[in-house]
Amino acid sequence: MAIQETTAALADPLRRRVLDLLEQGGMEAGRLAEKLGMTPSKLSYHLRKLKEADLIVGHKQGTRVIYELNLSVLDSTIQWLYRLRTSASDKRSLPVPQTASTETDSAAVSES
Repeated sequence: MAIQETTAALADPLRRRVLDLLEQGGMEAGRLAEKLGMTPSKLSYHLRKLKEADLIVGHKQGTRVIYELNLSVLDSTIQWLYRLRTSASDKRSLPVPQTASTETDSAAVSES
């Protein structure tokens, strides 16, 4: 799954709350809606977005659908974020190149 879909799904605080609840184990939509204090119809939109991003999966158990986490898709996002973070850190730790005029100005100041 693309990083864009993952980060877009994670950008919504309500969807992150759904993931937090599912961290405790699988749960059906009605129970999730109850814990979140919202209607199942409003929750279904967010569940659809999480499924599209492959962050959750739904398994049928009789007439019920149990939603569970599928966080393996986070690996590519985590790797991208890590690469971005370490690359930015590496660039910040490099010495700032000085131009000839800056070196001349610094030498003039230290001679005074």
